[in-house]
Amino acid sequence: MKMWLRLAVLAVCLVLPSVAQAGAWPQMKGETQAIITYEPGSADQGFDASGDKTIALNKWTQNNLSLFVDHGVTEHLTLTAKVNYRDYATGSERFSGLSSIEAGGRWTLKRTDDFVFALGATLEGFGKGRRTDYDQTSKGGTDYDLRAYAGRNFRLLGKDAFVDLQAARHLRQYEANEWRVDATLGVKPSPKWMVMAQVFAGRTDKAAWGYAQWANTELSVVRCFGPQQQTSLQLGLRQTVAGRNVPAVHAVVVSLWKTF
Repeated sequence: MKMWLRLAVLAVCLVLPSVAQAGAWPQMKGETQAIITYEPGSADQGFDASGDKTIALNKWTQNNLSLFVDHGVTEHLTLTAKVNYRDYATGSERFSGLSSIEAGGRWTLKRTDDFVFALGATLEGFGKGRRTDYDQTSKGGTDYDLRAYAGRNFRLLGKDAFVDLQAARHLRQYEANEWRVDATLGVKPSPKWMVMAQVFAGRTDKAAWGYAQWANTELSVVRCFGPQQQTSLQLGLRQTVAGRNVPAVHAVVVSLWKTF
């Protein structure tokens, strides 16, 4: 299989979550959070199997639009759902339509004023935009994400801050399984502003063609609105800083958060 196609397939398969999407902290009982996110991205180079940025990509673009919802059922249980729409082009192929639908939840095992620990599971399927197999065969199927979450609130240089850590095993029905690690540091310089630095990293299990690994960084600013800060707007930049057999993607992230 050609390397450029492998890069394109991996890019549309990798889902890069925001901290607001299934973070460690549960939703309050009876409250719902909805997040609409638009992520346009492109790449003109890719990382080869040795981790060097030597592969030229022609007209590689992707545009992702998603709606994420989580709802607090009890103090411990939060249910989640997400719909993903994706438009991508690689120069030789193109897809535009429903990428996937996700449904799941997380259970808070421990929570104090400063710390939270939770376990979660998500089922993902029902779409075709991420379903292309590495051998170019589209088979559909269902994937499962098993995830551990840990979060802590603290003070940084006199400002409110938090760290959110996640580790996941992503089980894929037809593609190589994945290990994923996500980390977020957030700081609130003022009550209505927040700055976030994030890392999304992972790798696939080894397959017949080899394996892929990636490290993406994102820096974003969040502005909160309303007396209870129930509406927020996030603007961010993301890029792939290292990897093997993946494109070097540059993307913009625009999200609108609403709690009700």
